[in-house]
Amino acid sequence: MNQNLLEKATSLKVEINELPEVKELERLNKLLNENEDVMKLAYRKDVAATKYEDTLRFFGENSNEALEARKVLYQAKLALDENELVKLYNEAYKKVRKIYDKINEEIFNPFNLYD
Repeated sequence: MNQNLLEKATSLKVEINELPEVKELERLNKLLNENEDVMKLAYRKDVAATKYEDTLRFFGENSNEALEARKVLYQAKLALDENELVKLYNEAYKKVRKIYDKINEEIFNPFNLYD
């Protein structure tokens, strides 16, 4: 990689990291990782997902056991998604994702050989 391109890429990375949207996402990510309620909800969701996967493997998708495990997983995921801090994080993530999509479109789409 030539030096000029490397410098421009580094500069772009620094500029992106200084965007208010990115800083807010980082702040919320830190809060999420320090929040006991969110950690408990995420753990419950992960346990429910594992149980659902195991249930599918042993009993099949349409079994009563799988239906019940899917219901528990849905409720655990819903509880996590309805947490106010998680909602704020998800909204911030969407904003940053749009920024990255725009950068990708502007920089890399001209090189797309399949269009």
